[in-house]
Amino acid sequence: MANPASLTVNTISANAAITQPASQSVDTNGTINCAVKSFTDRLLIELVNTDDAACTVTIKAGTGVQAHTARDLVVSLAASGNAGANKLIGPLESARFVKGDGSIDIQFQATTGQPALNVRVYRLPANV
Repeated sequence: MANPASLTVNTISANAAITQPASQSVDTNGTINCAVKSFTDRLLIELVNTDDAACTVTIKAGTGVQAHTARDLVVSLAASGNAGANKLIGPLESARFVKGDGSIDIQFQATTGQPALNVRVYRLPANV
């Protein structure tokens, strides 16, 4: 199998209900790009570890001028069925994580073997 080429951002509208979007499966160690159009202050990343091995997810520091002192954000997920196997990340500071093209990179690494994660990315509405 292979990871998606990029992660889809699902927009949530104010004062409305949405059907939970399909998750994207991550099953290979590596980095996936997410085109966030520089707007990370309303971004939520949902992670569900479905594997029996723990895994690390890293939001990579950006490459823009403001990110010159930025550090990666490293999040550990426990093995499936344990506390800490599911996490929400965000909102994120744009200056810290956004690359020059307005996207972010998210790296996935299993502690053993390959990861098995379901990922959803949401953009919350502005001015609510």
